[in-house]
Amino acid sequence: MSQWKRLAFQAKNKAEKIPIPIISDPALATRGVGDGRTIPVLIIDTSKRPDLEDMVNAHRHLGSGDVQSGWFLPSRFSKKRLGLILNFTKPSQCLCVLEFDVMTHKAIIDLIIQAEGLYLQPGKIGDRLSSTMDNPRILCEVPSKSFRKEWDKIHRKIIFKMFKDQGSSRLKAKQETEEFLKEWRKISTMSLGNN
Repeated sequence: MSQWKRLAFQAKNKAEKIPIPIISDPALATRGVGDGRTIPVLIIDTSKRPDLEDMVNAHRHLGSGDVQSGWFLPSRFSKKRLGLILNFTKPSQCLCVLEFDVMTHKAIIDLIIQAEGLYLQPGKIGDRLSSTMDNPRILCEVPSKSFRKEWDKIHRKIIFKMFKDQGSSRLKAKQETEEFLKEWRKISTMSLGNN
């Protein structure tokens, strides 16, 4: 399933194998959390997965839990989509599969990898962070060091293609890609600090 890591997570039922729709994907930076790094908030549609909503609510009352994660390719023939599995073991057991279109979600994927984490927030169609700031969400660690090198190659190709599609020559697109990634990395790794 993955060229980066063999995933040994087992789904308990068919619902756990189906990728959860991502409704909204803003980001938060909070002093004292993740060293003040910007961490994506994935608001997911849990209408067909009440177990995920229950698990997030249980975190509020039972304290922190445990999650294992792993990046994977949904198709071994294409790198147009990336998957992320979150395997929750405490306070309750459930599996959450997320899929990202690399063109549409490149910024969010990169932020997750740089922050090595994400917030997961249950929701419904139409929810936005601005109107659901007080809703429960959990912080999930997503260790990505072993995947970062592979992602950097994919990310570079996406940005290069973007500049080529805009009419840049091969040489100019290569230069623009490097400049873009340098600036993006400055922005994406900014921190509020812990002061």
